[in-house]
Amino acid sequence: MNITKIIFKIAEIGLSAAITIIVATYFFSIPLGFILMFLSKEAAALTASKVKVLIIFFAIDFWSPLRVNLGVLFTVLLSIYLLCLIASWRLELPFHKAILNPKLFFKNWLTSMPLISSSLLITLIFLQNLQESHGIPTGSIQFQNPYEALFSLAYSPIIEEIGFRISFIGLISMLYCLNSAKNFTPSKTLILKILGLAFLHPDKAKQTIKLENIKEKGWIKGIKPGEWLTIILTSTVFGLAHYLAGSGWEIGKISSASLAGLVFSLVYLRYGFHAPILLHWFFNYYGYVYDLATEKQFLTLAASTLINNFTLILGVLTIGFLMINFIAKSLQFIASRKIGKETK
Repeated sequence: MNITKIIFKIAEIGLSAAITIIVATYFFSIPLGFILMFLSKEAAALTASKVKVLIIFFAIDFWSPLRVNLGVLFTVLLSIYLLCLIASWRLELPFHKAILNPKLFFKNWLTSMPLISSSLLITLIFLQNLQESHGIPTGSIQFQNPYEALFSLAYSPIIEEIGFRISFIGLISMLYCLNSAKNFTPSKTLILKILGLAFLHPDKAKQTIKLENIKEKGWIKGIKPGEWLTIILTSTVFGLAHYLAGSGWEIGKISSASLAGLVFSLVYLRYGFHAPILLHWFFNYYGYVYDLATEKQFLTLAASTLINNFTLILGVLTIGFLMINFIAKSLQFIASRKIGKETK
């Protein structure tokens, strides 16, 4: 084995180890949030209170007439995230198999999530800093207390992903699949399967009736023009909603939230409903719970800083790799075109 192969092998092992560590912090954040909310005296009054549940569907807000205990609702939310993490571990190619080979990372959402989330985080930071340097503010949301913020940041990923993405894109996916299925007179069982999969896992619904899909054809051929239109529309609405809600976000939030929404939509189409929920959860709950745990001395500053730095470094490396890969493929394409012209 030459020195180049040894270096690549060490890099692969290091990357697999980094992803495994970050995934471990995903799972640990669930009990950490529970501890913060239920073992802190400051949060006792909040967890005992009752709140109205906000429901968003097709980007329209509905307030439930029922009042629910906040502590119970928070527990349900954390349970949903834990189930999403478990589903991400098991679906398609299990995490413990995908993590062994970098070529298989994107066959499993949990191995690809640290790469996508960290690189998206770096991109959003860069975009917001660029905008603010030109006088376009991003703004921020202010909460009465940190535990109210923790609850809100745990609640919003689920409700917003269902309301802005899964409902819209899932409906378009369902109509597209049902229309395509007419060509071979599907059975009632297949129709019911399509109805369910279209919302839970759009790409799997396409695979079921042998349509071009992302898994087999890639992101360009696997996504139809109608789906791209829906993705762009929902992402733009998602960005505008943050600004127009009047919650503290400024006009600069439109572009960053729209970009995030675009990525959320793409991972939903490819991996299923749990992927955008967890990616949104990463930007809301996950980052905040470690900051709050450090502030309340449930976690050391060194541990929290290490997690943040680990994520940022992984994001920079991922973007760097993608740029190098893009340049290499572009040069290869140009070289092949040049050779083709010379042989004519």
